[in-house]
Amino acid sequence: MLALSTAQADALLDQGKQIYTQGVSGTPACVTCHGARGEGSAAANFPYLAGQGGAYLEEQLKALADGSRQNPIMKPIASALSEPQRHAVATYAASLPRPWNAAQLAAKAQTYPDGKDTGAWLANRGDWSKQVPACTQCHAAGGIGVGSQFPAIAGLSKTYIIEQFNLWRHDQRPAGPGQVMGNIAKRLAEPQIEAVATYFAGLPQAAVPQASGATP
Repeated sequence: MLALSTAQADALLDQGKQIYTQGVSGTPACVTCHGARGEGSAAANFPYLAGQGGAYLEEQLKALADGSRQNPIMKPIASALSEPQRHAVATYAASLPRPWNAAQLAAKAQTYPDGKDTGAWLANRGDWSKQVPACTQCHAAGGIGVGSQFPAIAGLSKTYIIEQFNLWRHDQRPAGPGQVMGNIAKRLAEPQIEAVATYFAGLPQAAVPQASGATP
């Protein structure tokens, strides 16, 4: 793909911001649930979008629109967006600063977690008896995400994380690159899923929040 000129990039962000803050085709604006800065609301079970990879967000919108990822709230919203509109709003959300400090969070990596803490162990070491790799092998130390395809998972609500595992377990969400998440979700026991969800939900509490500067 050819690189966009500065003017084109600015126009794309402007279009994405308009969709994010005002909605389109009579559907609610993203800001309604995901926050003015894409910070989401863990208490309300709405995930943050800020700083996630643009390609990942666009892929999720496509899956929500075509029903391969099931969500009754997001289905009509994603379906109302055209492919260029999905690209624009995903690009805008990806440009927003993350709701936590990535460097501080990554520094909290637990190379040798307490074996009694199932969540920390799965996150950092995996469970090779079930051929389950450590979550951090794809999602990075501290769960801050890698590139545009492996999202940040630190600070997502426990309920939201568990819901995603259940979608994967029942083939109600695309299984991800190499079918990795679909396979992992089906290999883990429910108590393991709850433990790892609890671990990642609590991570940013130890990280220094980023200052609330102006949005891009």
